[in-house]
Amino acid sequence: MIIQGAVGSGKTVVVKQFGLTLENYCHAKSEANVATISFFHMNCRRQRSWYLILTSILQHLVPAFPIRGFCVDELLTYLVRIVKERNQGLLICLDEIDYLLTESKRQDVLYSLIRHYEEINRCGQAQISLILVTRNPHFQNFLDPALRSSLSQRIIVFEPYNTNQLFDILSLRARQGSYERTYSDDILKAIASLACKSGDTRYSIELLWRSAKAAEQEDAPYIDFEHIRKAQVSIFPIKQSIITDLAPQLKKVLFALAILLNHKKNRTYVTTNELRNKYNELCKKSREKPRKQTQFWNYLQKLARQGLIELQVQNRHQNGKSAGRTALISISDLPIRDLLLLLKQS
Repeated sequence: MIIQGAVGSGKTVVVKQFGLTLENYCHAKSEANVATISFFHMNCRRQRSWYLILTSILQHLVPAFPIRGFCVDELLTYLVRIVKERNQGLLICLDEIDYLLTESKRQDVLYSLIRHYEEINRCGQAQISLILVTRNPHFQNFLDPALRSSLSQRIIVFEPYNTNQLFDILSLRARQGSYERTYSDDILKAIASLACKSGDTRYSIELLWRSAKAAEQEDAPYIDFEHIRKAQVSIFPIKQSIITDLAPQLKKVLFALAILLNHKKNRTYVTTNELRNKYNELCKKSREKPRKQTQFWNYLQKLARQGLIELQVQNRHQNGKSAGRTALISISDLPIRDLLLLLKQS
């Protein structure tokens, strides 16, 4: 079976939490003819060879098994022999299998393991079952035809987590790790919305943790949106040169947005009209002529293309009739105070 998609991120968090790279679950026999089932979870990114994986499993089954002196084919033969003799079932989960199948020789080992399973199962003995976990949607394209045909009928695709699912996960973690009234649903929804782009649970949890640490460092009573921005830039920093090399008018628009967001602690966005008024105010102070609406909108689009701001266009309605469109403008990747300081210096 191949499991591909974001589910691997959630499972890896649990494994990391318990400090395990090898898990074993032995179910007691209820009858003499019922095989014991052992489950092994192996991370192929950490153990990047079949030799390490097979020796880890064999040493768990036979603690005195030597770790040196055997080739991979011999290790596989010994594993199959032990399974037959003990009437033991093995369920082996190979997480991040991509790291193990970069060469055709490594694919041959997986194919041999599958063939051994088929031969054992045909004789009515205990079986070796595999779960392969990958994040690569094109994983099968790298497999040789024989191996691909053996796996193609048993694929389960897990879609990335959506915003609501991430919010539920963050709510649970926040209750477990934070004091009451140090966070709000709006904060958790903002973090879930940011992490939803990747669907990665680990990223959303780390973003929550870093936001809380940022609030602690400032002795703040609760997490606000500025702390989220600081947390995000600490994970994925933006080069300062991208901002300092902006054209003067683009800097002025970005500066106006940063000023507004710095004053709106409970809001993550401003409207087009609010930003345009602030931009005009800055132009008046510097005795410059403000650009017209069309050019101003072009500035916003340029900043959005560079990933410095986010634009969310919405249709407005009044008395049941269309009242044109407006945009909600936000900054999610940069700490506002640091951005203000950088723009003042440049």
